[in-house]
Amino acid sequence: MERKNLNVFTKISFFTALATIIVLPTSLYISSTTSNNSVESILRIFTLLAFFSSLIGIPLSIISMFSKENLVKRILVLFVNLLPISLIIFALIIEFIDEFFRNAT
Repeated sequence: MERKNLNVFTKISFFTALATIIVLPTSLYISSTTSNNSVESILRIFTLLAFFSSLIGIPLSIISMFSKENLVKRILVLFVNLLPISLIIFALIIEFIDEFFRNAT
């Protein structure tokens, strides 16, 4: 593909990053303030959809790094699409460190 045609990948990954930025913090805030189970089940679906779309957006963001789109936009989209999975990996590493390096009492 030509570099001009790679702008499609940038647009798709930009919209997935935008959905991730909007849906994840909003759903976390609403779920922390309400105790309604029906609202939480709907929010869980949107949160999982945003998370999985960000996973799909990671390879698209990497491909879009070769396009002629604005460099700041491409880097921001890559960073936002990597953010949810990096937070989960960070939590697993911290849990591992906490479990195996805790003092025995």
